[in-house]
Formats: sequence, structure tokens, C-alpha cells
Amino acid sequence: MPESYTPWRRYLEDLRPHLKGRDHRGRRGSLRWLEALMAERGGRSGTVRNILYKDLGSPEEKERLYELLKELYQEAGLEPPPPPAELFLETARKTLGRDKRRIFRRFLKELEAGERPQVVVVGGPATGKGVLLAALSRALFALPGREPHLLNLGGEVAQALVPLAEALGVAEKVRGLLAQLSPTQPYALQGALAQEALLLLAQALNREGRPLLLRAEAEGTLEGLPLRSPEGERQGLAAWLEFFLKKLHIPYLAALSEPPPTLPYQPLSPPSREEARRFVRERLPHLPPERLEALVNQAGRNFGELSRLVLLEAAKHDPRTPLQEDPTLRPFLLALAAFSPEADPAFPVALLEKALGKSRERFSQAERALLEWVGEDRVRPALRGLLPGEAPRELHLLALEHFPPEHTFRRLYHARKAGERGILLGLLQEDPARLALLPGLWEEAQAWPREDLEALAAVVVRYRAVLGQYAHPEAEAALAVLSGAKDPALRAWARIKAAEARVDAGFYREAEALLPKREDLALLDETGQAEGLLVMAAVERWKGDYERAALLVSQAQGLPVAPFLRDRVLLWQGLVAKDLGRYEEALRALAQVGHDPLLRGRARYQMGDLLMRLGRLEAKARMAEGLKALEEAGAPRDEVARVRARYATLLRRLGLYEEAGKAIQKALEEAEDPFTQARIRSEAGILEAAWGHPLEALGHLRAAEAYFRTTPERPKEARYRHLRTLFRLGAAYLLLEAGQPYRPPFLGSLTAPQAERLLEGLLSEIPKEATDRYTALRLDAASLLALLLPPKEAKALLRPFLGLENPYLRAQARLGYAEALVREGSYGEALAQVVALPPLEDPGLLAQAWAVEVLALLGLGEEEAAWEKLLEVRQGDLPWAFRFQLGQALGRFCPELKGRLDPGPLALAEALGFYLANPD
Repeated sequence: MPESYTPWRRYLEDLRPHLKGRDHRGRRGSLRWLEALMAERGGRSGTVRNILYKDLGSPEEKERLYELLKELYQEAGLEPPPPPAELFLETARKTLGRDKRRIFRRFLKELEAGERPQVVVVGGPATGKGVLLAALSRALFALPGREPHLLNLGGEVAQALVPLAEALGVAEKVRGLLAQLSPTQPYALQGALAQEALLLLAQALNREGRPLLLRAEAEGTLEGLPLRSPEGERQGLAAWLEFFLKKLHIPYLAALSEPPPTLPYQPLSPPSREEARRFVRERLPHLPPERLEALVNQAGRNFGELSRLVLLEAAKHDPRTPLQEDPTLRPFLLALAAFSPEADPAFPVALLEKALGKSRERFSQAERALLEWVGEDRVRPALRGLLPGEAPRELHLLALEHFPPEHTFRRLYHARKAGERGILLGLLQEDPARLALLPGLWEEAQAWPREDLEALAAVVVRYRAVLGQYAHPEAEAALAVLSGAKDPALRAWARIKAAEARVDAGFYREAEALLPKREDLALLDETGQAEGLLVMAAVERWKGDYERAALLVSQAQGLPVAPFLRDRVLLWQGLVAKDLGRYEEALRALAQVGHDPLLRGRARYQMGDLLMRLGRLEAKARMAEGLKALEEAGAPRDEVARVRARYATLLRRLGLYEEAGKAIQKALEEAEDPFTQARIRSEAGILEAAWGHPLEALGHLRAAEAYFRTTPERPKEARYRHLRTLFRLGAAYLLLEAGQPYRPPFLGSLTAPQAERLLEGLLSEIPKEATDRYTALRLDAASLLALLLPPKEAKALLRPFLGLENPYLRAQARLGYAEALVREGSYGEALAQVVALPPLEDPGLLAQAWAVEVLALLGLGEEEAAWEKLLEVRQGDLPWAFRFQLGQALGRFCPELKGRLDPGPLALAEALGFYLANPD
């Protein structure tokens, strides 16, 4: 073939018969026509002739001409020819050193000529074997029918041989041979089996005919065993592969780390500094010069290190960079993936050293670039997005062995990833709340053995029960699993948890029907028995048998329960003690709840609620603490909304109406359950009544009353909420008809017919239960009604409440009674009632006490002493709203105070209100 007959000329001559006619450039297919077309594409027309006849031209011009010819072939309906080998060589010239360019060129030339090149090159870790193979791979993948098989061997070689066998259709036979390998076999048999597997692969490659690009490290193992010859001698990878290479009849390039025993090979030299620069520039063309030099300096004359650093640099800008394909970096990346979960990314570097079998001093530059140091001995990934999704089980087992028991999350995480279900279930049974650290575990466990699934189901039910999520799909599915268990103890426990769910929803009759018999409790362990006793206590509490409920809780307290249940037992101890009026016992028990975040939040809320009922200012801090804990623990939205609304009630009682309004609004936004929404609207109504907005109050209360009157949900609770809302309607009408906001002080001699009818009817409907909530409701209704009655009837109405055990309610009743005494003219007796009160913290009670005392002093003619009291109020800590209300209320009844200040155009009531409310 003459020298001028280049591949380019052949491509054009094969194309010309298919290019017919003429266009504005001339006759299609002529040299001048092609030159004009090349110029239109941004090329130089003068280079066309040199490329066609002499194969001379820049790589850019050759690529432009090839793309143009390729388009013309496609327009003609022809299969485009492969790019000439020279075109690949020009590209490779930028990155390959002289020796590697020669090998690259020879291999492609021989392949293009229809020959069968078989080349072995040998070089250490710094000589660019991977660079040469990568360049050849890109060239061969561009040649139709020449796409190569890639085989990268190092470490455990079965991980690469089996995927190749799958691609070649001989996986079953190869796996069968590898499965026969055993450390107890004679070494010669191990070697013979391995050689038979290699022969199968060679024969399959020969049948397919595609080239092979192979890279091999110095050492390797097969199914964990050393590599051996058929004679049983131990071998390195190069010697072990020689038999395989000799059986191949296809083109191949084998890049080995050590020379083969008999095959000819060509040595590779390390890259020059300029070669390293070209390598980086080709792969990262936009890299600033200073960064390019930094990478070259970092790698030295080590192509392997340089290629990995370039990969890392590229990966920073494109997460799709195939970093994991690098055989040296892959073990490092897998270890990082195993040891650095997103929830806890930092880990001891000693664990990484143990996994890789080398000290940190021997980490390569690329490996160091993958690490971010957190202190002296801890690291985390610098580029998390580059880590593989999963890591081998062996690495998780190593981590599980490394982390001590106090590292709970780590042990849970690695036990799960390693498939160590016994350890995982043990940790979860110690504390079901740990399930929150393992999202998706329930779905994953559906494939577990039945015994393990049932054990996890018990954990799931306990975890969801603590959260109050009995209707959660996981909880329902787990209960179904337990209900069908063979073990009668599990079935009995499932009934207890199903009853617990009914209690939580307020369906106590259904809960009672589900409860197991006392003898069935004996089937359960102490923790299960305690859970059953607590549910029984809840049912007894619903029935009103508080003594019985307290006894059941006491029995649960006497059992040695699992740590996760202790908080729940203490919470229930606090609740039943609160019911029975054992306030200090209740506060002590609730204060001890501290392990489970959710139960701690509930306990602090209950403490705040009880302290509020006792009129103690500490209530605000405790309830705020409980609300915050519930939010942080991820409590159900409706529970958070209920607690926030109760917190708003406390703020209202403290006279902090702005804060209370914001809390109520947020609670309304959070509430999802209609029952909870109605409850919050009822709270919003009484807040509006305190603020002095009668119509807004009636709007909220009307909606809440209608819901509680008609809902079939939670009938016992709905009954109480309905009666409480009727009381609040009475308070709203007291504001609308008599102008008395629902805030202290409350002074009588008012007229409000609708409020009176509502309150009288309510008092006849309130059950005679001896519970705090109904006692408080009866007293609230009686206190408001007393303001509308003559003094004698008011005193008779309030007298039964004067001996109440709850100090706040007792003080409220005594102050209401004292207000009636003042109206009756019994000033000395009224003062005696106030003086007999214990020290008061609640600002509402204090405002009421000030008002009664000032009225009694004025009634006794002690005008100067009364005025001194008012000056004390003016300089005191009472909330603004209460001071204004005190002045306004006294201004209605005490005309003798008019001389103490100049009211100007205002009435005395408002003038005195502003005077007390604004001390400056």
C-alpha cells in the first residue's frame, strides 16, 4: 500500500459514490468541496489535503475532519468508520510518556491492521500502568466491535473474576470451581482448581474475540487462600496469571506489577515532571496553574498517586467521577463508608488503620486528601458524596468489635449493617427509644425469621406506645404480628398494648374488655406485668376509683422493671398521687422522670400543671421545660398543641395575655385532631374573655360547645370539656352583660341574666366527683355566680369550699367569701379572712386579696391605710392588666378615693385604673 494511501483517504473514497450532485460549494465529494465544508465548520481548508494524503495535521483539525466525515456517512445511511488509530495517539500524546506512547501506537496499529497484538508491560506503583490502560480503553471503546473487557486484579481476585465470568456466560461453572476451594485441601488441588477456572475464562474470552485490558498488583488471594500453582507452590499474581495469558488467542495488554516468569515484557519508566503536568492538564484543563503545580508536587514521580489526586480533584467538581474504580482507593473509600454514618461521621483513626492494615503514616497523599481530622485521633470524610453506598459486612463487624457499650448509636448502626440481629435486638430491648436511631428497620425486618420479627415487633409497639402513636402503621402491623404469635405470653402482652392504645384514645370500656385476666399476667416477665398493671390503673382511674388505681401503680412500682419502663411507672405514680390530692408525693415522683425525653417532657408538663393548680409561680418554668422537651422529643403534634394551650392558660392566669395569645394561635395551627382543636378553642374563648373581647370569646366558645355536646369521641373527657366550656360561656356573658372581664379582682353587685342562667344550670349538672378538676370547676362556677347574688346567698354558695385541701382552691374560695362579707358590711370578718391566708404567689389571688383588703379598710373608715395599700400595689409586681382591673373595679365602689387624684375628663374607675397600672 503506497504511503499516501492513509485511512483518511480510504474513508473519503468509500464515501464518494454516495455523494451525488452539486451545491454552492461545488461537486459533492470533490477535494475543493470538502475544503469549503471544513472551512464552514471553523477549520482550516488547507489542512484537508495534508491530512488526507500525508496524515499530517493538528489533533484538533483531525478530530474536526473525522466528525465531518462521520456526519456525511450517517447522512448517506452508512455506518461511520472507526477513528484512525493515529487520532487516538495524538490525544494520548498529551498524557503518555515516550515509552507508553510507543506501546499505545503499536498496539492500535497492529489491531487496525487485523493482527492480534499481545503485550505485557511491567512497572511499579509509580510508572503509569493505569494511565496507559485508560488511554487504550478510551480508544478501543470508540472502535465498533473492539470494546475491551477490563480486568483489575489485586487483593481478593474472585471479586473481579466472578463479574467477568458473568459477563462471559460462564459464571455458574466458575463459581462451582471456586466453591470447591478449602483451606484443608492439598495445595496442589487448590492450584489445579484455580487453573481450571482460569482456563474456562480464557476459553470464553477467545470465543467472544474482544480485546482484554488487564491490570494486576503484585499479590492476591483467591477465596481468601494464597494463589498457588498446580504443583502447590505459592505464587504472586504475575506468575499465577502466566498460564491464563498463554491460553488467550485474543488481543490483550497486561500491565503487571512484577515480571512474569517466561513471557516477554516491556518495562515502564516513572513519568517525567513535564509528563505529569501534561497528564493533569489533559484531565483538568480548567485547573489554575498554581493548583496544577501543587498536585504535581504532592504526587512526585508517582503516576498512581497523581492519577488518584487528579480523580479527587475532578470529583470535587463532579460527583459522578468514578473514584471507586481506582483499586488502591477503593478499600479506603469502603472503610470510610462503613465507619462514617451521616449521623455520626467522626471515628477513631485507629479503626481505619486496623481495617487497612497500615498505620496513618503510610496513608498515601490521595488517602490523606479524603480525610478531615477532628482532633488528634479522630477523622471523618472530607468528601462524603464520593463514598460508596454500602460497605462489606466484615468492616461493620470490625467496627462493632471496636466500639465499647457506651457507644450506643455505633453499636446499633454496625450491628444492623453486619446483620448481627442478636446484638441489635438486645440493644433495642434494653431501650425501645433507640429504634428512633434506625429508620426503616421494621420494613427491612419483614424478611427476618419469625422469632426475630416477633422480638422486634415487641420493641416497635413499646416505642410507638411511648410516643402515643398507637395508630401508626408500624405499631398496628407489629401488634398484628404479636397477636398471631405462638407464644401465649406474647399474645397476652399484645392484648395489654391494644388496651393501652384504647386508653390513649379515651375508649376505656373497650380497653377494659381487652385486658387479660390477672392470672394471664403471670405469663409475662416483670416488665410486661408492670405494663399490664399500669393499663389497669388507667381504667380504674377512668371509673373514678382512684384508690384502686393508686394500688395498681404501687404494685407496678414493686416490680423490677426494665430501665425504659421506670420513667413510665414514676409518671403514673405522679398522676394518681395528683388525683388523690397527694401533691408533694406527686411532685417528687414527677421530678424523678428523667431518662426518656418524651416522658420527661410529659412529667415536667404535669408538674407545671399541678404547680399552677397550687398557685405556685414555679409552674411557668416547669411547664415551659415540659413543652420544650416534648417538641425536641418529637411528640405528636396534637399532644404538643394541647400542652401549648395549657401553657397559654397558665400565662393567662399570670396576666401575660400577649404571650398567651401567641401560644393559643400556634396551638390552633398545630392541632390536627378535631377534639384537640375544640379544646384549644375553648381555651381561646376564656382568654378573649379575660382580654375584654366578648364577641370574640363567644365565637370560639360557641364552636367548642357544639363540638363537645355532639361528639361521640372520648365521651367521659368530652363531658368534662363541655361543662368547662359552659362555664366559660358564663364568663363571656358576664363580660358582655356586666362589663366584668374574666380577670381579677372580681367584685360583685353585678347584673348579667344570661350568665346567671348558664352558671345556675351548670352547677346542677356538674358530677359530684371528688376530683380536682370537677372540684375546681364547681368552685369556678360558684365564684362567678356569687358575684351575681346577694351577699347572704353568695356566702352560702361558697361556704362548702372553705375547707378544701388544695391550697389554691381554698384561697380562691376564702377570697370570694371575703368579697361577699365586704358587700354585706362585715368588714372586720372580711379582713380576718384575708389575714388568715397563707403567703400567696399567684398574681390573680394577690389582686383579689388587695381589692378585698382595700374595700374592708375603707368600710372601717381607714381611708389612709387603704390608700397606702393602693400605693403598694402601684409599685408592686402585679401584671399591668390586673393593676388596671383593680383600679377600675375599686373606682366603681369607692367614690371617697376621688379626692386622691385628679381624674380629669375620665371617670374615677378608669382614672384609678390607669393610675395603678402606670406607676411612672
